[in-house]
Amino acid sequence: MKEFQSYRMQERSTQAQWIVLAAFAVLIGAFFRTQVIQYERYRLRAQNNRLRPVPMAPPRGAIYDRHGLVIAETVPGYSVALLASSVDSLRQVLERLRKIVPLDSGDIQGVVGHFLLARYQPAVVLGSATLEEVSKLEERRAILPGLVIQSEPRRVYPLGKAVAHLVGYVGEVTEADLDANRYKNARLGTLVGRSGLEQEYDDSLRGSPGIRYIEVDARGRLVREEGAAPALLPLQGHSLVTTIDLPLQQFIDSIWPVGVRGSMVAMTPQGEIRALYSMQSYDPNDFIGGISAKERRDLNEDKGVPLYDRAVQARYPPGSPFKLAIAVLIRSIWR
Repeated sequence: MKEFQSYRMQERSTQAQWIVLAAFAVLIGAFFRTQVIQYERYRLRAQNNRLRPVPMAPPRGAIYDRHGLVIAETVPGYSVALLASSVDSLRQVLERLRKIVPLDSGDIQGVVGHFLLARYQPAVVLGSATLEEVSKLEERRAILPGLVIQSEPRRVYPLGKAVAHLVGYVGEVTEADLDANRYKNARLGTLVGRSGLEQEYDDSLRGSPGIRYIEVDARGRLVREEGAAPALLPLQGHSLVTTIDLPLQQFIDSIWPVGVRGSMVAMTPQGEIRALYSMQSYDPNDFIGGISAKERRDLNEDKGVPLYDRAVQARYPPGSPFKLAIAVLIRSIWR
């Protein structure tokens, strides 16, 4: 009987050994497949979890008048963004940040909205920050986790209100724009022309965006900004030379009566536009980096309707210039 029990225990021990060996064989096979056969696949997945892509805006092409004078150009600037793991953590950092740079509740809500649309990317807080603002934020980086500051091209309109309706302005593309496919190859965060020449020739002025990478830890917290991976540099947009005569445009602006609404278009007999002016006007530089909710509200509530381009959108009686068309028509009939 004892010999039988000893034999049964030995048999069970042998079976257990084979089960353990089989389990180890399965584990070794799984490790070999993961670490050798599928090495590239999992390496890329780990790299994607470690690296976050940050879009780099391309410099927009300059806009010139017929003499080569600058109507719109691009200069170096800065953008400020925050990388966060949740909405709550983002709001906490924004509350600290608003004590350093001015932000109202509308601006904060806009930042949160951008974060919800693309959680894996830094949410832009200031699209066009000054050197003073950047310096203040850099000094307090320790209390602002996830702070991302990068150099970005900044659009500038040297003549401001004098060319506002002619040149238009740039702004961030919206979800409605993307759904309607109004701007080809645009993505969330892309700056596009919103009116005037900026919108009409946006495809050639915009350029191609680049990508740089920042490194994060397992919780999505920023580890380092520079040197995480090679960057893809953006390509500058094409410049645009117009038929506009900028001195004439400035002259019209200088003689226009204060507070009088209207428009003026100067055109050659060949159909070339030399000047296009509308009043009331606005400063397109206010839209650089994103206009604040208060400034947008003030523009929309202004009784002069400054965003309304009277030279293109308004309807006026033809007046005396239409007599020339009548004269040509009568002359052609009598012939």
